This record gives sequence, C-alpha cells and structure tokens, in this order.
Amino acid sequence: MNAFSTASVIVTILLLRLASPNAFGGPAEKTAETFVGWSTNGPAVFARASYPALTNADDNSITYSTNSRFHHYLSGTLNDRVWTNFIAHTNGKDMTIWSNRTHPVGWPTNPPVVTWNANSLIWGLKGFTALSPSWEVQSGIGQVPVTALTRRHGYARGHGMGPDGFNANFAGKRVWFVTADNQVIQVTVARDVVRTRTGGGQADYTILLFKEDLPAGVEPLRVAETTNVLAKYQVIHSAPHPLFKPEQTGRVSTEVPPLAVNTWKGGDSGSADLLPMPGELVFFAGRSTSGPSPQMQADMDQLCRLEHLNPRSYQLQWFDLSSYPSYPY
Repeated sequence: MNAFSTASVIVTILLLRLASPNAFGGPAEKTAETFVGWSTNGPAVFARASYPALTNADDNSITYSTNSRFHHYLSGTLNDRVWTNFIAHTNGKDMTIWSNRTHPVGWPTNPPVVTWNANSLIWGLKGFTALSPSWEVQSGIGQVPVTALTRRHGYARGHGMGPDGFNANFAGKRVWFVTADNQVIQVTVARDVVRTRTGGGQADYTILLFKEDLPAGVEPLRVAETTNVLAKYQVIHSAPHPLFKPEQTGRVSTEVPPLAVNTWKGGDSGSADLLPMPGELVFFAGRSTSGPSPQMQADMDQLCRLEHLNPRSYQLQWFDLSSYPSYPY
C-alpha cells in the first residue's frame, strides 16, 4: 500500500469515527473521549469531545478537557467542493507529473524528451497540458517555469527576469509543452513584458508572447483572481486545505500530508498555484508571484498590439466562483 492509500484509509476511518457522536463513548466510559457537540469556524465544522486526564493531585483525580477535530465543510462552500472532490478522486494517485523529463545531447537545439505520468494527480484534468516542462531560459531543469494562460501567452516570474516593462529580451527563446498523447510542442517567444515590485509596481510576473498559437492539444488554464480565491476558499487551522502546487523536481504537492513536498525552493518562483476543482485545474497565482488581474490582461493586450494581433482573440478565461459564499481573510 502506497503512502497516499494509507492516508486515505486513515481519513476514511476518521470520518467514520466522527460520523456518530457515540463513537467517542457514552457517559459511563470515563477513560474514553465523550462527544459534547459541534462547533463551526467559517465553512468548517468540528466535532468537540471531552477527554479525561490525570491531575497532579495526590488522589490521582481526573479532570476533563475538551478538544475539537475537523469533521466536514459546510455544503455549498468552495472548501466543501474542493475537499470532497479531493478525497473522492486522489486515492492511488501519486505526485510525479512526468514519468520522463530529460534533456538529450544537443539541448536546446534538440527538444527535451518528456512523457506524462498517467497516474499523476493532475493527469487528465482540464488545463494540465498548460504546464511547460522546459524552456531555454530556465536556470536549471524545472526552474523558472512557464505556464500557458492563453494560446499566445505564457506566464513566468517577474523578479530576476530583467528590467520592468515591455521588451524583446527573450525573443527567439524556445518553450516546450506536451500534449496529452506525449507530443512535444515547441513555440518561440516574440516579445515579453516584465513586471517587478522593485520597478515601482505591485505586480510580479513576466508574460511571454509566442510567435504562434499553441495547438489544440495544449489547453491553457482558466484563471481566478487571488483575492477572490482567498475570500471563498478559507484557510482554517486544523482543517484540510488542498491546493495543487507543481515544483521544479517534477512533482505536484497537494499541501495535504503525505502528498506534500517543499514548493518554496530557489527556482520554484512563478510555479503555478492551482485550485483543484472537479475535473479542472484553475490558476490563481504564481509561487511568490502575482495572480491574474486586469493589469495582466492589459499587458497581454498590448503585447498583441505590438505584434499586430487582435487582443480579443487572446483573453484570459475566468473561472466563475460567484456561487460560493465569501468569508473574511
């Protein structure tokens, strides 16, 4: 049994145990936990239980304390949608994105050799082919990654990518993507725009404009604004909060142990932070970098105009989260 299969069994046992208040033991069982009620924190519901503990008194008397365990999320919340989908569809999957990702002799003249891992947590989800395994500007394999947000635009980090503004610093550089049937697709950068917080703005990203459209076999990710996701997908202490975070070694962390790895290494900046919706991955931020915004769309539009393209053909596709309630954060 792999690590996640074991974890799934543990989660299942915990949920079954918490499904009935009697699972904690009745009032007569003084050595067991006793269910005492429910509590809520935003979208999360916790089961509260009292448990006995010996005191320091000479008579070894018992005192009772109370703890809370996560039980479920409220129906209709984004937390519930993500969590129930996560536990239903991730059992037996693993974190490895590509079963093979290597640079042959002669790279980058010769393209990388890449094969998807069909048992990956992300394989087959809408938008998974938007993750580029390699491009010429990477500082090491998997570092400074590119993510397709339209058929002409790739996203990368802003810091460390040169001066702020529109330029052609990466013109001619090659970026590779992989279709679901493992065909390696090469596109070439025409020009780019870099946004850095050190340049006086609030954004941190680079948008690459490709010389050609990505083919139908590479599907750009739909997007959501970071603040909207934070408001609707609340982080609750002691409650699970799955997010899918690819990192440079070719794995995707879910932020739920044991399917979690370090995603904050040097070179991970700009890696896609993804909301795992049923059947789809939604881009809402980069690792330590800015998420989609009206400014980003305006920069994409201007890149198109500079190459005499119609900006309306290359718009960010927004994922609708309006049906989910918001919470303060």
